[in-house]
Amino acid sequence: MEFNPPVAERQTKELLNIISNNEKWAKEIQILAEQELYKRNFTKQTIQIEKEKRIIVLEKFYNRQSQQLEKNRTESYTIAEMIMIVVFFPISFFLHFNPLKEFWELDKRNYKRKIWQRIFLIVVSLFFWFQLLKLIL
Repeated sequence: MEFNPPVAERQTKELLNIISNNEKWAKEIQILAEQELYKRNFTKQTIQIEKEKRIIVLEKFYNRQSQQLEKNRTESYTIAEMIMIVVFFPISFFLHFNPLKEFWELDKRNYKRKIWQRIFLIVVSLFFWFQLLKLIL
């Protein structure tokens, strides 16, 4: 299997990262990366030590990421943000090519409460602007 860039051309640090991250890298490239490290005169013990260091760092990173996602789940908009959404939603709707992008971003970052708040605020905004237009016209 071909990899771009080829395993032999990658930096040592990247090879160590590859063999340490089972979630991101396929087993095939991990084996090739480990073989390349042997070619670069790394011992099995040195590889294992470096791998364990990186695994610890990755676990801390994933734990922090998981905690942040859990925290995001119940986060709310501030009053000022809510007012901005209600007032400027129709304008932003016409300026964005993809008005659902905000929902995808909120979902990706696990902002469950903000998704429902945004839906409610958009409905309020549409009602508000519809009533305002009725008064003007």
